[in-house]
Amino acid sequence: MIKPLLLLTVISAFPLSAQQSCDPQQQNKVDYMQCLDQQLQQTRRELTSWENNHLFKLEEQASSTGRKDGLKLFNKARQSFELYTEQDCRWQFVGQLPDSNSAGVSYKQCQLYHLKQRIEFLKHVNATSD
Repeated sequence: MIKPLLLLTVISAFPLSAQQSCDPQQQNKVDYMQCLDQQLQQTRRELTSWENNHLFKLEEQASSTGRKDGLKLFNKARQSFELYTEQDCRWQFVGQLPDSNSAGVSYKQCQLYHLKQRIEFLKHVNATSD
């Protein structure tokens, strides 16, 4: 009982720090890129927390029922998501070359988009399974 409560506390702390807005109109190129890097770091941490929350629940389910199918499929989905996100953002990066600044911004924005979508999906699944 304490683990889920602690995990929920950790999860709820991340969205506040990941909401910092990066504005290319208000920041110079270097500051904007650093801002995107900070957002990516915080968003990845939040995603990891949500994934760990689901892993914890699936591991509990596997230990009580003996069925590990859900856990295996969730891990496979995580790997597939990472691969898809990387490939989807990489083609956008390459498409922006030789302008490396635009390419870097495009890649980071793409990563943020996919990570935030995944977080929202995991939140939804969590809310419907409680």
